[in-house]
Amino acid sequence: MHLTQSDEPCTVGGEIVHALHGRNTTECAHAYATGLGWPVAAGHRYRRQAGCTCHDTDTAGPCPAPGAHPRTVPVDLLAPADVTPVFNTEPGAGIITVCTQFDGVTLPHVLGLALMLVLDRQGLYTPCLTADHTHATLLVAPGTGRRLVGAAPVTVHSGPDAWLALPPSHGMRWDNPPTLHNPLPNADAIRPHLERAARIAAR
Repeated sequence: MHLTQSDEPCTVGGEIVHALHGRNTTECAHAYATGLGWPVAAGHRYRRQAGCTCHDTDTAGPCPAPGAHPRTVPVDLLAPADVTPVFNTEPGAGIITVCTQFDGVTLPHVLGLALMLVLDRQGLYTPCLTADHTHATLLVAPGTGRRLVGAAPVTVHSGPDAWLALPPSHGMRWDNPPTLHNPLPNADAIRPHLERAARIAAR
């Protein structure tokens, strides 16, 4: 995939570049929407002194994911042309995507990183994001995540009603970022490695 000069922050020569490793939410949101073709929305924002912006309208209790959750469910997705203007006016907003281009498989942090070590040794490229050292989420081919249920304690996010917060939403980081030339693995290819990683983590 080659983009126009105006889209340079997303890709160069078919590669996702520095944007996904940076903290600029506009560049990252643009990279997800235009470079990878993922639907995105602007989520709540984390403020150092005041916490999550969801408290401006809802003070029922502490926010479980400050600055890393959608404003509405179902998620109100942006048209690709609106992504940059919206995030330019809302710096620091969380970046939310729905799980239509992939399934997200969330594991406890230790187990997720153990699995990533195993997959790396096997040469099986799998994007993985982490959240505040509490859990890790692997991205697999859409519709296949359920095949990992039962192999380990996992939560599967799949379909248009499921969502994930993407880096650099507050607390979110890429352990292994997505690329254009590496297709997402089918979950069947990961299952035996997940079972092995679960045994390693149990030690």
